[in-house]
Amino acid sequence: MFKWLSVTSVRRKLLSLTTVAAGVLVTVTLGLAAGKPPIIVFMPPGTDNYLAQWQVGARTKAKALGYDIRIIESSRDQAEQDSQVRQQLASDEDVSGYIWWPYVNAAGIGSLRALSKTGKPVIFTNQYPIEGTDAFWTAYAGVDDFLNGRVAAQMLLDACAKATSVKCGKGMIITFPAGYSAGADRAKSFRDTVAGKLEVIQEEPAGFMSQEGYRIGSQIIPPKKNDITWVYTENDSLASGVVQALKETGKTPGRDVLVVGGTCHGDESDLLNKNIVGTGVQAAFLEGWQSVQTLHKYLETKQVKEGKLYLTADPDKQPSDEGAPSRYNFIPNPALANDKAAIDTFKLWGWSFKELCNY
Repeated sequence: MFKWLSVTSVRRKLLSLTTVAAGVLVTVTLGLAAGKPPIIVFMPPGTDNYLAQWQVGARTKAKALGYDIRIIESSRDQAEQDSQVRQQLASDEDVSGYIWWPYVNAAGIGSLRALSKTGKPVIFTNQYPIEGTDAFWTAYAGVDDFLNGRVAAQMLLDACAKATSVKCGKGMIITFPAGYSAGADRAKSFRDTVAGKLEVIQEEPAGFMSQEGYRIGSQIIPPKKNDITWVYTENDSLASGVVQALKETGKTPGRDVLVVGGTCHGDESDLLNKNIVGTGVQAAFLEGWQSVQTLHKYLETKQVKEGKLYLTADPDKQPSDEGAPSRYNFIPNPALANDKAAIDTFKLWGWSFKELCNY
């Protein structure tokens, strides 16, 4: 358990010390960058490599903009995260603002409301805010999960149209854990996009990582191995586990069954080996980077533009730090097929595919 001293408290102590040590120069570092109070981030654990990469992006941007940033990780437990919020608020620490990434979106509304009552800006990230919570957050920054699901579905439909070794029909969806709203949003968008073209015969929650994709894939694929022609997983890490499960049933991914990942996640080997037909470059680094930028833009302008902003997928130019943020601010999510030349030449905001997706 932690309890941070508030800046006011620290300053009082320094004043007292200075009075006692009259005439003596006392140099103390408050740990604040350029005099700015810190940014506080609440999020699930960085043991997931996507989340760890998000943190790298957030820290990189915070340093560039002159902020200290403190990331308070919870395990995959909303009650623990709620407790961390209560402890932070009880500390009365002065902060620049909060970035809020709940584990269970609906269950975390109470904490979101409490953060909003401080009067500090709250940037919601990674999952769409739940309807009815509009008054509790300043702006959203990060992924459009509905776009992510559509991009994956369209990549699969394109691959099915070109396939000569398999005729796409029945298939499966393997999702993030139950209750994680980003997974539900992606699955809904995927189903809507393939409706009338492909048949979903099973949808199963798994997790985020390869071993979780393998664990679920090895349970649900064998009984239906002769029925399925495609599998959608919500990120490439899950896909790598599913690829292994398919191979163990005697199926060849890319030939007998088409697999599509929703988000590049960890490494490119399944793309290069054509085990998966493609991925979306929804980069964790950029999501963290842009969440901090969105908070900074609000702090500089004290304004939010209504509406949704989809940032341009420029290969070189990064979005400007100037101007007010929009209510919703989305990072790009371009599709990328399993083509080595395309992977090698890909760039987004000046970073290569390897820099954004291999970690």
